[in-house]
Amino acid sequence: MTSENPIKYFAYVRKSTEGDERQALSIESQMDKVREFFSGLEIVEVMEEKHSAFSPYNRPVFAEMIKRIRKGEARGIIAWHPDRLSRNEIDASTITYLVRTGIIHDLKFASYNFDNSPEGIMMLQLALSQSQYFSSKLGKDVKRGLEKKVSLGWLPGVAPEGYLNDVRLEKGQRTLITDKKRAPLLREAFKLFLTGNYTAQEVLDKLNNEWKYTTRAKAKTGGQKLARSTWYKMLTSSFYAGIITYNGKESPGKHKPIISLDDYNRIQELLGLRGNKRNVKKLDFMYSGTFTCGFCGCAITAERKKKYILGTNEVKTYHYYHCTHKRKETGCREGSIQEEELERQVKSDLKKLEMHPQFLSLALDYLEKNKTEEIETEKPVKLDTEKKVKDLEDQLSELNSMRMKKMLDDADYLVERTKLKAEIEALSQNEIKTKPSKAELIELTKENFIFCAQARKEFDKGDKETRNNIIKKLGSNQRIIGKNISISYHNWLIPLRNNVEKFNAEIARFEPTYFGENKRKNEALTSLNLRWLGDMDSNHD
Repeated sequence: MTSENPIKYFAYVRKSTEGDERQALSIESQMDKVREFFSGLEIVEVMEEKHSAFSPYNRPVFAEMIKRIRKGEARGIIAWHPDRLSRNEIDASTITYLVRTGIIHDLKFASYNFDNSPEGIMMLQLALSQSQYFSSKLGKDVKRGLEKKVSLGWLPGVAPEGYLNDVRLEKGQRTLITDKKRAPLLREAFKLFLTGNYTAQEVLDKLNNEWKYTTRAKAKTGGQKLARSTWYKMLTSSFYAGIITYNGKESPGKHKPIISLDDYNRIQELLGLRGNKRNVKKLDFMYSGTFTCGFCGCAITAERKKKYILGTNEVKTYHYYHCTHKRKETGCREGSIQEEELERQVKSDLKKLEMHPQFLSLALDYLEKNKTEEIETEKPVKLDTEKKVKDLEDQLSELNSMRMKKMLDDADYLVERTKLKAEIEALSQNEIKTKPSKAELIELTKENFIFCAQARKEFDKGDKETRNNIIKKLGSNQRIIGKNISISYHNWLIPLRNNVEKFNAEIARFEPTYFGENKRKNEALTSLNLRWLGDMDSNHD
């Protein structure tokens, strides 16, 4: 790259509040370092991100930056360290692939040296892998510590109302003790509601106004009344009956209960009888809002059911999804589906898209080759259009010159000027038309292939947002009917679903264990590649 045509860079700065990210430099500090270390470079824009990089498809600013780089707005990225760009395998492969294919020409880091060479790319991959490993290990260590505390019978974190963290113990080892000031008032409030003579709001009013209850957080600053939302959460929380809920699992706690399990169940019944059922939509159900009823079109809602196992002293929780049945005229009687069964069906569908690594490699190589050919095919058309626009602009300039020299009268000048401007406008509009080019469509197809290859594994380890994004990316009209999920898959997915299993099986036969000679193996893979290309050509659109 010559000095007359320097590389343009995006400066990417990121810091989230999750886990080890809290120890990273602030965004302001990263900006200062970027300006200090790279003041001589042409920075198109400083892009700020405040989302974690641990999971893919979670950073809108990063996605926008990659999109703009693909469009050619910049060819380089500046960051404090490689772990600012990625802490997961998907984003790491995106960065290294774009560098290897020449879409990204250069990477600059304030605390890491990068050389755009095969060896440099390998070292970059190692640095990104190390960042991913560090984040995963730290997250597992923290999770292991919290799960260990739960297994010992103690709720991690800040004690709920009515309890205190025992500050006499070391941090991380603290147990829960009863708040002698507030627990008796809460116990009386629960008893009052259990009589059935008072609504939840009436009990709350008595607790706040007559008994002068104040929350622990604001007690030193004049006292704060117990909020209505907090009170309703307490009424529906099995924690006060001695049960700890953590990561969707329930287990007996060692804290002293304020009410019995029978009292807890009775409270839930009273809330329902009084038209104040627990609002299950407020619970963090994994797939709430994702599906609709395939029979009547109503929304699918979710509810949590608990079963106390007397023999094992366990409380098991089950999540069910079912139609809201709001359209009474349809006579919909669709039943419910358990969350585990719903996930099994989704994973079964994703399994149909999971392709052999060799198959993915063949597909990406083929698409990259076609993309290069399309770019070369489109280039002359683009150059021809640019030449025509330039000729028309020259004619317009000459026309203006003739008018200034009074070689044309106003009428002829306006007619010719309008005609030339219309032709320039038509060519320009055709150049910037919204329909994507074939090369852009091929690039999108490559991304979709990578999505298919990774979707099932990402679904297995993904959080709620990741899992729902994957389901939505499969297609539209996500429904549940007859206890089965139904998705209108995107057209581009259908050829893959119909062919992936067949080609996976054929490629598996060419593995070294069964196909020892490299020459014969390469010939067989080439033959398979050609036949696959033929199938894809028949579904080209």
